[in-house]
Amino acid sequence: MLASQIPAPAPDNVAMLRQEADRQTFRKEQFSLTRYYYEGRVTRQRFTTPALDELHATQVYNQYREKYQFMFPEQLVRMRERYGLTAARMALLLDIGPNQYGNYEAGEVPSASNAKILRLASDPVTFLGIVRDKREELRLTEYEKLRRHIDALLDAQTPRRVAGLTVAPTFSVAETDPDQYTGYVVPSPEKFAELVLYFFGHLDNLFKVKLLKLLFYCDFQHYRLFGRAITGQRYRAIQHGPVPQEYGQRLQEMVQQDLLQASFHSSLVQSSDGSPVLVHKATRAARLEVFTDTERQIIQQVFHRLGRKTRVELENLSHTERAWQENNAQHGRISYQTYAFDLQSLPLGQ
Repeated sequence: MLASQIPAPAPDNVAMLRQEADRQTFRKEQFSLTRYYYEGRVTRQRFTTPALDELHATQVYNQYREKYQFMFPEQLVRMRERYGLTAARMALLLDIGPNQYGNYEAGEVPSASNAKILRLASDPVTFLGIVRDKREELRLTEYEKLRRHIDALLDAQTPRRVAGLTVAPTFSVAETDPDQYTGYVVPSPEKFAELVLYFFGHLDNLFKVKLLKLLFYCDFQHYRLFGRAITGQRYRAIQHGPVPQEYGQRLQEMVQQDLLQASFHSSLVQSSDGSPVLVHKATRAARLEVFTDTERQIIQQVFHRLGRKTRVELENLSHTERAWQENNAQHGRISYQTYAFDLQSLPLGQ
């Protein structure tokens, strides 16, 4: 479980919150991480808190799961819910103890053998075979209901021909695995949309360049303090600073869903070449309930500290970040684990 509050520095006359590069061994392998600690001003003694220790472990677990393609807790929960099962029934079908399975969903890293079983279960075809093997341990009505449910999932994954055109599947249990470029979460178009609506609802005359910088700081600050991004967007470094890799597609989807209105204006703001500027306007307020407590804390922190800065000020701030400086020349992708802990424009704590 993640800590529920942003790490706060102790009073300056007692201790300072510091960070350092370190390495930690997990299952006989070493992984790099950024370690936080408090240092007494007078005693110079170092100490941590359970929340900081949890962040250190999360960094290591993230990298281990990525390296060996273990499913993340978020994926396990989503997979089970898509099959319409409780944790207890999922554990029964997979021959994993219910307490043990619950621990996996809560963040414990499974053994290699159990990780393989969990990965296999994410494929509906394989999972249907597992269900059939367990038929004798299930009530007949339960078995038939689950079989029909999986058949429906498989049917939804099958491309269809409609009016001579191939229609893509409407549902898939499989999804892109979280990695260092998604902030170790499954990308969430919903959270992206609600975060965009939040800033449009709280800031006047907000345009694309400034918006994209605010999104970057929200995602990377949350990873810096909690080991997880908010939206899971992949970011690249371009001329005007870090931007979500798929921001154009995401904003267009919001227009199509009537979450944003888009129009061109030539009188309000001029682009560098004098052409009309595309202006977006939110059609409703953001639904903040889609975010966790820590995500809401970070969103509000970014808004209060950076939201009133001009586009130029925010763009210049983003150019001070190592994430941009080391990736701009190649328009490279930005790793959360490599760069989030070096943010210059936001405080380490509250």
